[in-house]
Amino acid sequence: MKRRSFLTGSITVPALGAAIATGAFIRDPHLGWLNQWLDLQAAWRKSGENTAEEKELWGRAAVIEKDMSSKGAKTLQGALAQIEWILAATEPEDFQPGHRQALSLAFETLSQAA
Repeated sequence: MKRRSFLTGSITVPALGAAIATGAFIRDPHLGWLNQWLDLQAAWRKSGENTAEEKELWGRAAVIEKDMSSKGAKTLQGALAQIEWILAATEPEDFQPGHRQALSLAFETLSQAA
């Protein structure tokens, strides 16, 4: 191997190290779960009451909710997905006064950093 070829090829090594350090190769399922949950919620709202479809959609959403609430995120995007899910799945009266607003503000700030 010629020196020039070696040096050209080795330029990618620091970039690879930076990608590993920043978590670019870490797989985090939380964003996928959030998108699935949002799709299930939309389908559930369109389904008939007390139907097999409604029960099936509700059951699938419950599995995702358990994963979202019991498995820690591995990336900033995963943590943002968890916060977005909390905000989407709750009503203002589910929180103490000011808590939902504070969580929303934290989500906005972190989203800008992501």
